[in-house]
Amino acid sequence: MKLSLIVPCFGRPQRTLRAMQCVLEQDMDGWEALFIGDGCPEFQKMIDEGIFDIFEDNAEIKGNRFVLENLQEHKGGWGYAARNYAISHLKGDYTLFMDNDDLIKRNHFSNYYNSIRNTDYDMVYFDSYIEPIGETRQTELKFGSIGHSEVIVKTTLLQNFVQKPEYGHDWELINYLINL
Repeated sequence: MKLSLIVPCFGRPQRTLRAMQCVLEQDMDGWEALFIGDGCPEFQKMIDEGIFDIFEDNAEIKGNRFVLENLQEHKGGWGYAARNYAISHLKGDYTLFMDNDDLIKRNHFSNYYNSIRNTDYDMVYFDSYIEPIGETRQTELKFGSIGHSEVIVKTTLLQNFVQKPEYGHDWELINYLINL
């Protein structure tokens, strides 16, 4: 696999479906998307009822895959447990992040992937456009100015990282990567 995407899920079932549709419509193949519920009853119900089957089937046609699992217990902490679980199961060379209420454009994967492949970079980060307020977040390598969704990182660098439930967990990851 070229890419792995980690998406912690809790609540927002319709937005989760919308996020999955955005992933399915990507203009490149060779990815896996790990949608991991944080002990979310709505997410488990959707798994049990087969609502996600169409996404799994359509992804497999092109050699991609959705991994849909729900943790037994809700841990909270901004999805830290779901991310930790996903990190231990990644198969892609590079990893991206998004939340289950995010929207991404069709070229999101290819844009991020093409910026890091064939380079010596361990991580690349981008500005992000925030639709509801209509502005671009100017990403900086400092607390409060960068998050999970703005980075692509070599998966091997994540294998020894464990997120904690405290606020600022996204900066903790970025800081860890910077200081390797």
